[in-house]
Amino acid sequence: LTLIAAAVFSATMLAFEPYSYRSGSASPWAAYADPAQRFLSAALKKDSLALVEQSASATPVAWGLRVARQHPDSLAAWSEKVHVWSGFTRGDTAEVLVYPDSDVCSEQPVWMRFVGKVDKARVVEAGSACFEPRRERNEAVIPDVAKGLSDSR
Repeated sequence: LTLIAAAVFSATMLAFEPYSYRSGSASPWAAYADPAQRFLSAALKKDSLALVEQSASATPVAWGLRVARQHPDSLAAWSEKVHVWSGFTRGDTAEVLVYPDSDVCSEQPVWMRFVGKVDKARVVEAGSACFEPRRERNEAVIPDVAKGLSDSR
């Protein structure tokens, strides 16, 4: 019975692949790399007007400006090129994990929630343990991403 359950679980994981995409194909979340990189670059430049234009609320604007003031060197890792390798969508909302094209904070991606179609996506929320004080890193900086990824399919 255990072997049958393991076989069914394995077949389900191969069929749905909730955490990845097929080798050789583009990530379904890669389209969010450009809006994520634009937002993070605007934050690094402390361009509040650009942040407001790219945001759906004041929360990500405040986050971006705070991170730019407190962690400009770490934020600079996201200023040129980013990768979005995982995420999930519900309706017109997408949550993605954004990784820098460097080793800085490479194990602590920026979590971003977008609303709207990719070409007009606006940031609703953003966060990363990379930019939080150590005592806060143990708290929920990235809201239940594991649960969201498992619910994505």
